[in-house]
Amino acid sequence: MMLSRSRFWSLLVTGLVVTGIVAGNALADEGHDHGGSKSEQKIAKTLASLSPADRQAAEAQRFCPMMVRTRLGADGKPIKVNINGQTVFVCCKGCVEDAKEDGQATLKMAKKLTKASANIAKLGPRDRAAAEAQKYCAVQTDSMLGIMGPPVKVRVNGKTAFLCCGGCRAKAQSNPQATLANVEKLKKAEKGHGHGHDHGHKHNH
Repeated sequence: MMLSRSRFWSLLVTGLVVTGIVAGNALADEGHDHGGSKSEQKIAKTLASLSPADRQAAEAQRFCPMMVRTRLGADGKPIKVNINGQTVFVCCKGCVEDAKEDGQATLKMAKKLTKASANIAKLGPRDRAAAEAQKYCAVQTDSMLGIMGPPVKVRVNGKTAFLCCGGCRAKAQSNPQATLANVEKLKKAEKGHGHGHDHGHKHNH
């Protein structure tokens, strides 16, 4: 059956609009941040001011051991701190004394962050961003994602949640409302974290 030109264009436009709506909803569901690329560019530019070796170490650690929701480079050039002959990076000068005060805990957290970041990096770009926005398991909310291997992605009532391990999958699915409520709380904690942070706050596990 031949379509008139006007009918053809009408159907084409309708299809494009529907496709755009579906794509937009998918991005929203995955927690896609349209400003994310700009913040990543800013961080990359800041980290580029470090020496190659320091940049590699800071990129591997990724987050401040004192304020674990703060990306290194997001608040200016990371500060290099030597603790017992080992190097860690903190987000700002305000964290230096706290880092030195309990050096062993700082080193332990830095290693934990490096391990977690390496495992989260095994995810695709969008999942990686979503996992970092959540930061902790949707079931075991004190368990940092990536510590027990690559985070486990699950769909709960049509929405995405990340778990620390496969052992949390059954509980996440059995109580979907609690799981999704935890995800929202964790994401709000991440979004609500500004750099006017309290440096009396110790290692946030």
